[in-house]
Amino acid sequence: MEHDTRLCDEVRLVTEEHYDIDPPKKAEQFFLWYCNERMQETIGGDLYERFIDNYEQYGRRKANRKYWIDVIRFMNRHTLKRSTNSKFNNMSMLSNYFKVGFRNLVRNRAFTAINVLGLSVSMAVCLIIILMINDQLSYDQFHPNKDNIYRFTHDRDVGLSVPMATIPQPLAATVQERFAGFDEITNFHRFSGEVLENGKSIELIGYYTEPATFKMFNYPLRLGNPATVLSEPNSVVLKAAIAEKFFPGENPIGKSMKVGNMGTYKVTGVLEELPGKTHIRFDAFASVSSIPALEKRGYSFRGVDDWENGSSTWTYFSLKEGYSIEQLQPILDGLRNEFYDDNSEYRADFTVQKLTDITPGPLYGNQIGDGMPTFFVYGLAILAGLIIVCAAFNYTNLSAARAMTRTKEVGVRKVMGARRNQLTFQFMVESVLLSLISLVLAFIFIQFLIPAFEGLQMSTLLNWDLELTPKSYLQFIGFAVLVGLVTGFFPSLYLASFNVLNAMKGAINKKRLSGWALRKTLIVTQFVISIVLIVSSLLVYKQIRFIVDKDYGYTKENIIVVDLQGQDYDLLKTELEKLPFVEQIAATNSIPNTGVSYAQPVWRQTEDESISMNYYSIDEQYIPELNLELIAGRNFEQNAESLNKTSLIINEQALSALGFESPLDALGQTLFVESDSIAKNIIGVVKDYNYEFIISNINPLMLRYEPADFQFAQVKILGYDITDEMAQIDQVWNEFDKNHELRAKTFQTHQDEFNAFFYDILYIIGLIAVLSISIAAMGLLGISAFAIQARLKEVSIRKVLGANIKSLVLMLSKSFVVMLVIALIIGFALAYYGNAIWLNMFAYRTSFGFEIFFFTAVGLIGVAVLTIGWQAIKAIGTNPAATLRDD
Repeated sequence: MEHDTRLCDEVRLVTEEHYDIDPPKKAEQFFLWYCNERMQETIGGDLYERFIDNYEQYGRRKANRKYWIDVIRFMNRHTLKRSTNSKFNNMSMLSNYFKVGFRNLVRNRAFTAINVLGLSVSMAVCLIIILMINDQLSYDQFHPNKDNIYRFTHDRDVGLSVPMATIPQPLAATVQERFAGFDEITNFHRFSGEVLENGKSIELIGYYTEPATFKMFNYPLRLGNPATVLSEPNSVVLKAAIAEKFFPGENPIGKSMKVGNMGTYKVTGVLEELPGKTHIRFDAFASVSSIPALEKRGYSFRGVDDWENGSSTWTYFSLKEGYSIEQLQPILDGLRNEFYDDNSEYRADFTVQKLTDITPGPLYGNQIGDGMPTFFVYGLAILAGLIIVCAAFNYTNLSAARAMTRTKEVGVRKVMGARRNQLTFQFMVESVLLSLISLVLAFIFIQFLIPAFEGLQMSTLLNWDLELTPKSYLQFIGFAVLVGLVTGFFPSLYLASFNVLNAMKGAINKKRLSGWALRKTLIVTQFVISIVLIVSSLLVYKQIRFIVDKDYGYTKENIIVVDLQGQDYDLLKTELEKLPFVEQIAATNSIPNTGVSYAQPVWRQTEDESISMNYYSIDEQYIPELNLELIAGRNFEQNAESLNKTSLIINEQALSALGFESPLDALGQTLFVESDSIAKNIIGVVKDYNYEFIISNINPLMLRYEPADFQFAQVKILGYDITDEMAQIDQVWNEFDKNHELRAKTFQTHQDEFNAFFYDILYIIGLIAVLSISIAAMGLLGISAFAIQARLKEVSIRKVLGANIKSLVLMLSKSFVVMLVIALIIGFALAYYGNAIWLNMFAYRTSFGFEIFFFTAVGLIGVAVLTIGWQAIKAIGTNPAATLRDD
């Protein structure tokens, strides 16, 4: 109740000897309710003087009664309130608030500089994250019927860590027969192939699909009829940029293009530039009617009756009006029970996902394009929140520090008639003005941050487009205003709450200010956030180093991996072996620990007992080149292709999975592999090695000899000068294949690129950790200045009485040491339990280690000592005479 004491406080200035005598509160409230604000001070003073006179003459009881009579007697048409609100007055008042706020910020340059620097840097990072989230939220928003487009997904209890965005191919046709609510339904099957252009091959990636795609999705055609462009076999529709690349300056309609071994296709349409971003990444669409001819030529698209393979078909659909997903789901559940046995490892749960929930959305495997999972969006938002919270706490703390210098300003404003809500609004305007100034500086920082973030590997994978648009500018301004309102709320209420008489005297209770619980809570929270981020950064770095430095069980040094790009491995091997620095060459279909794996069902006796097993297709040089250890049996034979094709080598994990008791028991046993009519004999057992992402345990693996699968040549070199040796390999390649540029990287580079995601996370968390500790240090600087200023006279008195510098420093820093210790205890606990969650996801992980907590503590204590020590020494050096001369 602000009216309870305001009048009494104001008029006490007239009779300060009676400052502790209050007239009746209800009478005061009644008077303030009806009296014109311009006359409240004058009449109120007269009323108070008469009350004091009556009190001295008649006592409290009679003085209260006479005060009520005087309040009622002064109520007349001249003293009653009149409506004075007008747009002009409101705008003038608002303009005045901004002028006064700007002057205050200019006058208190140190306060302004610390807050603007902290807010602008943290705001710049937050604005970048806003752009990232905007980019991800923009996917598939340009389709008019986006809310009525869905896709099928599936999940299996065995062998899948996440649900899959693909489904078994026969699902779409089967469910279409049993559900009448489909408006349109279309399938996508991925294809890729090399297209020769200007003497060089360029990879074309796209999908076989149906004409219904152009009815369901808003993919506008620049050339071609959407109803017929995909009606004929071997028809292809190109994106505009791809058409210009292959047919520059020409009308491509009717032109032919050979796509690798997939055949020759006729261009029947060209797409316009898409109106927005789509989660389906493609260069072209080809007619699905092209597939039967390809299957006759030996290409496998897994037939319409194959319910076990759920990795090759994406199916989208829209519903007719009056139908819902709830009606469709029971049919999907029935198909699961109809086509899978209860104990089958292929038993799948079929679900439906809305188009607008795909990106961002839950984490799915086998995505049709790139997109950021929802949990990552939340993670970015939390990081943005943490950094802006640190900066907001600074403003709150420094505003409290500055309160000591603004008490008389508050007192004068209250005496002049300012209400508490008006003072609160004034201080809020200052906070918003400070935030808007910080926003201007943040725009400058953004120009440097955008290229830095777009250069991350994560940006390439997720196809980030951090574009500044009018919408984003409005969001930034709204964000800055919101930050200003939130950060200024508590300081504004606090400053406006000062008692007018005490404020005029400068007699605000300093002990109350220095012991403000909220202030201490904020400074502890700031350091807790900094501790959690620093520990997390160090732990992410330590885990990355652990991944890179771990012994995977094979040798990867001095190996250059050459992408065959469809070329004959044996011919290339013959040419490369002529180079003097080449020690050994091996062939494979995949590189270990790069996120790519292949699997096939295998069984010993009956197909019903099959298990899914990862495999690598290798030649006889692969095992010796990587120094893999054979614990039983032998390697593939050299120059014995027919024999090798009937042989298999398995790892130790496969022994138990297949029911063998020992490596010797497995030798000579027969295995059957799906899609291969030749029975395989186990000729060797290799010691377990980490071939998958290190988040996983080692799974069963078979090494098979399939030259048709070879995609890479692993070239073991001496490694004296890798740059020169790579250049010579490039020369050999240019002579060997004039249509393709060499694609070659070191073995380690392949793995580093796969692990780049973790480096990006380290970069982002590390950046925010540095910002948070810097902002916390600035906040500590301000708050220590405030606390020491509040005790400056005490320091001076102690100096006069003979206190030494050591005791004074301990006295001034004691409370901050306590707060820092509390922050370390809470921060370490939160960091330990929080990081343990993601760290336990790794089958092979580093330990927290004492050094992480030690270096974090030393760093924070060092920052605190420098910050607080500087302020303490500065205060101790103050001349006591200058401090105490007014007392």
